[in-house]
Amino acid sequence: MSGRRHKTQAEGWTIAGDALAGFPGAALLLGPGEAVIPINAAAAALLARHATLGSELATLARMSAYAGELETLPGTEALLLPLADGARRLALLRDAALAHNLRAALVDSRQRYKDLVEISSDFAWETDADGRFAFVSPQGVAGWAPDTLLGRAAADFLVEPSEGNPFATRVRLAETEVRVRRADGGEALLGIVAAPFGDAAGNLGGVRGIGRDLTLRHERDVALARAELRERLFTHLVRAIRDEVDPEATLAAAVRATGLALGAAGGVVLRRRNEALVAAASWGDPGEQRVIERGTAALDGADDVAAAAVGWQLIGHAARYRQAVEGAILLWRRDEDGGFPESDRALLGDVADQLGVAIAQVAQHEQMRLLSRTDPLTGLLNRRAFFEELERRLRRIERGTRGGVLLFVDMDNFKPVNDRRGHHAGDEAILALCRILASQSRGGDLLVRLGGDEFALWIEGLDEPGAKARAAALLASSRTLAAFSGDVGRPLGISVGVALVEPGGGETPEQIVARADAAMYRAKTSGKGRLVVAPPAALVAP
Repeated sequence: MSGRRHKTQAEGWTIAGDALAGFPGAALLLGPGEAVIPINAAAAALLARHATLGSELATLARMSAYAGELETLPGTEALLLPLADGARRLALLRDAALAHNLRAALVDSRQRYKDLVEISSDFAWETDADGRFAFVSPQGVAGWAPDTLLGRAAADFLVEPSEGNPFATRVRLAETEVRVRRADGGEALLGIVAAPFGDAAGNLGGVRGIGRDLTLRHERDVALARAELRERLFTHLVRAIRDEVDPEATLAAAVRATGLALGAAGGVVLRRRNEALVAAASWGDPGEQRVIERGTAALDGADDVAAAAVGWQLIGHAARYRQAVEGAILLWRRDEDGGFPESDRALLGDVADQLGVAIAQVAQHEQMRLLSRTDPLTGLLNRRAFFEELERRLRRIERGTRGGVLLFVDMDNFKPVNDRRGHHAGDEAILALCRILASQSRGGDLLVRLGGDEFALWIEGLDEPGAKARAAALLASSRTLAAFSGDVGRPLGISVGVALVEPGGGETPEQIVARADAAMYRAKTSGKGRLVVAPPAALVAP
């Protein structure tokens, strides 16, 4: 009641109603016997609703043994306070349902939290001010049971304590990842959210948080990333193998793509030649030869290699095709860039399988190219390949000061060999002449079978006296061909036409061969077993 004093007179006592006007419950004065006097409006309303409340309170007052005792009535809690004369009591009542509901809600909330923590797959924890586990949820973490964690320093379980200890954080952590040691000796990745707590004075009491095991998710992410990288890399390799015309460029593209994908500094593709692994294509930092040689030697008898040398890390894998080792791939990087993880080695093995196919295709391509440029019987250049190469040599001569010579060689009396002794004997005679020509040629010379029993030998940097000396040596060596003759009266031998070529002549390969052929024909018509020199084109009368 605001703005006035409401007074209740009871045998000399005056109770100030305004003093209890703000009390949320009912305030009553209990007199002698069963007298009950309402002090505030809430009490008057309560008495109006419950006719027996007065007698219940009077009975409760008589039964109360101590002053200020909290008594309970159905749905109501009553606090009885004695007055000065000892015969009167002040009764303060409140609705017990609210307090009961609040306590019940609190108990229910705590039970709900407990149940959620126990059934959750997450790791709930609390550490004390010293960073030791004070609470751990029942399922533990990373294979550790709760009783093995309680009381132990959380930092002992960190793989890299220097990376930060979220179990002793001084600031709230929204999300962070940390690697911990598993009970089986492995590693697990945890996602952590945490918050420190303390007292009113600001002293740290500990840290509470939730951890989630991200190991499987991380492994799936890594596997997915590796699969995506593998798919992109293989797509690039297949396109390079399919579209690249130059064999060496194909292998170079393969090692470059693989090296970039795996974070290497350099690499090399090796091919097997004459039972040895030799470099076929390289990319990036050349590395150290001793490291490469070490890896190459290791791959000569193993499928893969992972090696470390001072300043370098290296991995490699053999490249197979139809179970045969066609070559290998080596990658390296510097120590400061870290070693190659196991996933890189596995991916390199997958690449090596594809690379084995590429190396085999390159070898087949080279073999087909070789067959298209060589004579199948003798292995010498064929006519088409010879003219292509001679044209390139002539362009070089035109830019220099030294010329060359072309020796056109034709067998004398070869037809009787085929007619009387058969084509096999004729082939043997041709191969014998090839051996003679090869013995009289140098590394940079071009030796060709133009067709049938016609051959040519291109020699650069040789003048006319030198050309005559070389032709004379051929004639002398060719006397051994007589053993293959088909007619004793017509011994097998050779005639040689020599065409001199000087810079600035401007001739085509065909014109030079035609001059040498004409000189050889004159040698035949003048008695066979001879040589005739055709003058340079500039000296030939038009």
